[in-house]
Amino acid sequence: MSKTIVSFAGKSVILTYNDFDDELNVDDLTKIDYSNLFGEIVTVSALLNKVGLLKAEAEEDYNKRKLECDIWEAQLQRQYRREANINAGKFSMPNDDGTFSQIKLTEESLKNAILLDVVFQNKKKGVIESQKNLGFIDSLYWSVQSKDRKLSVIMKPTTPEDFYNELIEGSINTIIIKKPEDTWTTGKK
Repeated sequence: MSKTIVSFAGKSVILTYNDFDDELNVDDLTKIDYSNLFGEIVTVSALLNKVGLLKAEAEEDYNKRKLECDIWEAQLQRQYRREANINAGKFSMPNDDGTFSQIKLTEESLKNAILLDVVFQNKKKGVIESQKNLGFIDSLYWSVQSKDRKLSVIMKPTTPEDFYNELIEGSINTIIIKKPEDTWTTGKK
C-alpha cells in the first residue's frame, strides 16, 4: 500500500492506494475481457486511477531530472563566462590528453563546451530515459482511458441483480473481484 500527500488550498490530503505488481502485461490491461464485461466495468475506473497515479510519478521524475540538467547547464555557463571575464574573453576546456586549451567565448563555443561535459551528458541521458518512460506510461494511460470509454458504450443499463449474477470472480485489471453472499443469491436478509 502506498501513500501520497497532496496539498492544495492550504490543506493536505493523504491518498492511499494499492501498488501495481512489479510486472504489468500492458496488453492484458488495455484489452477488454468480453467474457467478464461486468468485471471490466467495476474495475476499469480503479485501473485508470492507478495508471494516472503512475503517470503523475513519471511526470515528476521527468521534470526533476530536466530541472537538474537545466541547473547543471546554467552552472556551467556561469562558470565559463566568469572565467572568460577574468581571462580576456577566453575559458579553459579540457583536451582528451588531459591538457587544457584556451577557447574564445562565443555562444557556439559555450554550447560545445557544455555538450562535451561528461556530467551534463549523463544528466541529459537521464532526462531522455525519463522522457521515454513517461511516454510509455502516457500511452498506457490513454489506452486505459479509451478502454473505459468503450466499456461505457458497450454496456447497456442493467438491474443490480443481473449485474451481480453476470459478474465473474477473479483478477481483472489487477484487482481481485469477490462476490459476497447476499440476498440475491441466498434469499436471506
